[in-house]
Amino acid sequence: MTGAQSRLIVIVGAMVAAIAGALAFEALLSLDQVTPFGHTRYGHIVGWAGLAVTVLVFVYPLRKRASPSRRWPRGWFRVHMVAGVVGPLLIFIHSGAHYHALVPILAMGSMVIVVVSGIVGQLVHAVSLRALNDQRRQLQHQGWSEHDIDARLHGMASQEEAFRLWQAIHAPMTLMFLAFTLLHVAGAWFFAGIS
Repeated sequence: MTGAQSRLIVIVGAMVAAIAGALAFEALLSLDQVTPFGHTRYGHIVGWAGLAVTVLVFVYPLRKRASPSRRWPRGWFRVHMVAGVVGPLLIFIHSGAHYHALVPILAMGSMVIVVVSGIVGQLVHAVSLRALNDQRRQLQHQGWSEHDIDARLHGMASQEEAFRLWQAIHAPMTLMFLAFTLLHVAGAWFFAGIS
């Protein structure tokens, strides 16, 4: 078994355990309640918190595109990864296993696809970085600054074919998730109010 396969098994196992834990926690919160937890005031607060954390995911691509030096915003990439896991887990706690309408189902389905494609992208990214490490060492031996090396490697990574293919899938699915989420929020607000 290769290192990438072992890493994939650990990630999938952790993801399944986290989702099962979130759903079990929601079921616990819904015990002895007339309505599911997601339809209560606290359930709505958890949903809003999940949406707020999920919005942080978009800072990284915006910073990356806005950077005039094309330098990789590494800190925001970490925020992107953490928020891309924590936000959906809060949304799983908000929703639980109760699906009564098409739009929330589509929002949840697209969210799951985006999270899974994000994890796949992380693996593609890791493989690409490993392949570029030799290039980094060469540039360091040639006396390049760390800033220039990061900019050069970022440019090379963005032209990597597998990474570009992944971006062509991940970005539209993310926009689809965002559209369904906004429709869900607008519908919930219209039919049930903000509380």
